[in-house]
Amino acid sequence: MPTLIIIMPTAVQEQLKVLIELQKVDAEIYQLKKELKAFPLLQTKLEADFEKKKAASKAAEDELRTLQMKQREKDNELLSKEDKIKKLQSQLYQLKSNKEYSVMEMEIKGGKADKSLLEEEILKMMDEVDQARQRFSREKEALTSEERNLKEGISAIQKKAAEITSQIAEYEEKRKAHLPGVERRLLAQYDKTIKNREGVGLVPVKNNSCGGCHIGLPPQIVNEIQIGEKLIVCESCARIIYWPS
Repeated sequence: MPTLIIIMPTAVQEQLKVLIELQKVDAEIYQLKKELKAFPLLQTKLEADFEKKKAASKAAEDELRTLQMKQREKDNELLSKEDKIKKLQSQLYQLKSNKEYSVMEMEIKGGKADKSLLEEEILKMMDEVDQARQRFSREKEALTSEERNLKEGISAIQKKAAEITSQIAEYEEKRKAHLPGVERRLLAQYDKTIKNREGVGLVPVKNNSCGGCHIGLPPQIVNEIQIGEKLIVCESCARIIYWPS
């Protein structure tokens, strides 16, 4: 694979030494910025987890209220049924004919049967309400825990972000100290490369291949890199290649 050869007016070895040190600094800056960039995603996940717990707690609360409302309706229905039975019983002995007595007695028995079924439904519903209350209690407790995790998580993220931002600033100052030692045209190419190649603009030869994209290099190019009188740029990935000595 052919490569582009750049012949610099200043000493190649001195340029490479500065670039290698600059690359170390830029690698740290790249990793720190990458870590910093991930923090908003971490916070979004924490917030999403909290919203899920919040929704689950709300659903449990709504279920409990619905069941409680149904239970109250059944309780009212039972009271109404009991009142009706009492009224019929009070009228029972006022009837004059056996036929009327038998009809009302059958109606009372039917009312008592309905009352018994209703009481069974209420007992069952009481169990459902109790279970729903327990679920709501668990979800509410989980929501409280998740809210605490959210606050602690965001606080930790903000603290870590501040630390990393400070570290980046320190490395940026170190970077500035290396810049005067690099020829302007070469620095422009290097800066462009690290933006497009995940913070790596300078790589060593590895097994007669580019240490960045791993494409094979012709023996002549490898020899020129080793001699170190020219700066060689990989035509495939645009990274500057040097001999690892």
